Amino acid sequence: MQLIKIALLSLIFILPCQTFASENIRKITVIGKSETVVEAHYAVIQLNIKHVEKEINQSHIELMKTIPKLTGELKKIGLTDTDIKKSLILQGQDYSWEKNSRVLKGYYSECLIDLHVKDINKIAEVYRELANYQSITIQGTDFKRNDDFDIRKIEYEKALRAAKEKAEYMAQMLNTKMGRVYSVQEVSNGDYFMPQMLYEKEAMKAENVPTGFGNIKISVSVIVEFELE
Repeated sequence: MQLIKIALLSLIFILPCQTFASENIRKITVIGKSETVVEAHYAVIQLNIKHVEKEINQSHIELMKTIPKLTGELKKIGLTDTDIKKSLILQGQDYSWEKNSRVLKGYYSECLIDLHVKDINKIAEVYRELANYQSITIQGTDFKRNDDFDIRKIEYEKALRAAKEKAEYMAQMLNTKMGRVYSVQEVSNGDYFMPQMLYEKEAMKAENVPTGFGNIKISVSVIVEFELE
C-alpha cells in the first residue's frame, strides 16, 4: 500500500512538470501556402427534369417522354448509360405565390440526373443539347481531374517547403536557430472551379460556342510549428 501511495504521488508530481515543460517550449509558427491552376479532365453536370400538369398522371407521361429522348441525344454525343445516372421519380403538388397566398398550380413529376462527361471537350455539345428542353434546369457543374491526388501531393510539398523557408528566415532574423518540427496542421481551403466562360441557354444553341471549360484552382495551406533552439 505504501508503494502505491508513493507511485501516485510521483505521477502527480511528474505530470504537471511535463505539462509545464511542453507549454514552455520555444516555438515559431508559420503558414505555408501553394496553389496551382489546372485544366479539368471531366465534368459532372447536375440537372433535373420537371414537368407540371393539371393531373399527376399527365406530368408522369410527359416526363417519360423527355427522359428517353434526352438519353438518346446524349448517347449520340458519346455518353453511355453508365454516364447518365438517374434518380427515382419524384411526384407531388406544385404551388406558386400569388397575392401573398399559396396557389396550387398542378402536379409535378421530376427526375434528378447526374451526367458524367468524361471528355471535357464534349461539354459544350452537352450544354447545347440541354438548352433545347424547357423542362430541364441545370443545377450545377463540378469540374474534376483524374490525377487530383498526384497534383495535391506536389502542392503539399511546395507548401511545406515554403513554411520551412519562412521559419528559417524568421529564426535567422531573431538570431536563433530552428529546431525540429513540433506540429503540422492542414488548413482546409477547399478547391474552387474557374469556368472560363458562363453560358446562357440561348447561347448554348449556337454552333460556335467556344470550349475551354473548367479550370480548377487547387490550393493547399499548412500551419507548421518549429521548435527554437
